[in-house]
Amino acid sequence: MLSPEKIHNRTVVADYLCQRFPALAGRPLEDATPLLAGGIIDSLGILDLATFLGERLGLEISDSDFEPGNFETFGNLVAFVERKRS
Repeated sequence: MLSPEKIHNRTVVADYLCQRFPALAGRPLEDATPLLAGGIIDSLGILDLATFLGERLGLEISDSDFEPGNFETFGNLVAFVERKRS
């Protein structure tokens, strides 16, 4: 079972993605949903996302965090957020 904080993080990230990236509108967002390979997020989208995560969740994202693996799927992105918040 997910903790309330993990549920909050997933919800915040999912809500942002669905509002910011129209390709996700009306699609179920699952851990395996591809973000990069699926063409949903591009390099500018990653920068927007990083800014949002910093402002909304207080994450400090460094240059080394911009690894494609952190943004490849929704599940990877949520796991990245969890690592940064712990």
